[in-house]
Amino acid sequence: MTRPGRPSRALAALFGADPGAAVLRVLQEADAAITATDIKRVLQAAGGPSLDKRSWDRLQRRLRTDDHVVIEPGHRYRWVAEPVMPAAADAFEQIARAVSSRVKRGHVEAVRRALDDAPNEVETVARQRQAVLDGVRALAELASEVEELATNQASSRALIHRVRSRVRLSGLEPIERAGDAATFDRRRHEPIGPPIADGAPVIVVRPGYAWKTAHEDVLVARAAVQE
Repeated sequence: MTRPGRPSRALAALFGADPGAAVLRVLQEADAAITATDIKRVLQAAGGPSLDKRSWDRLQRRLRTDDHVVIEPGHRYRWVAEPVMPAAADAFEQIARAVSSRVKRGHVEAVRRALDDAPNEVETVARQRQAVLDGVRALAELASEVEELATNQASSRALIHRVRSRVRLSGLEPIERAGDAATFDRRRHEPIGPPIADGAPVIVVRPGYAWKTAHEDVLVARAAVQE
C-alpha cells in the first residue's frame, strides 16, 4: 500500500507535531487511493496513537479542503501532485451545497446568475480589447509610414495620398480636402472663428472624417473651415 523503507519513527514524530501533515504524508506515499481505515492502520504501525471519531473527523475536514486530495467513490482518499482546478461554476456548486443551510437561497441564486453571465462579459471585454488593439495597430502603421515618407522627403501630395489610403482601410472616409473651396454645411463643417451662415462660401482648413460601416455612417470629425 505504501512505499517500503519509510522510517516509522519519522512518521510518528510528524504526527506528534502536525497530525494533518502526517495523514497527508501517508497519502503521498500510498500507491493508490486508500480508505480511512488504511490511513489509521499506517499511522498506528508507525507508532502513532489510535484515532477516535472526533480526532478523525477533524483530520477528515482538512482532507476535504486540501486541493491535493481527491475523494473517490467508497470514501477512498488519493493524493495528486498537481491539482486540477475546477471551473468556476462547478466550484460554486460545491460551495453552495456545503453552505446551503447557512446562506439564503436568494444569495446563492444571485451568484449563480452572475457566474452564468460571466463568460459573456469576458467575451465582450475581449472583443473590446481587440477592437482597441486593432485601432492602435492601424495608428502605429500610419505613423510609421508618414515618418518614412517625410524622411525620404516625399511630396505633400504623396503624404496625403498615403494617409487617405491607409485610413480608408479602417472604414474612414475623408470629408473635404484642406485648401479646397466649399459651401458651408453645419452637418459636415466646423467653423473656425465667428459663426458662418449655411451656404456661405468657405475654405477648408482641415478635413473631417466619417466612419462608414455596413450598418451606419458615423461622423467622427467635421471638417474645419473658415470664410
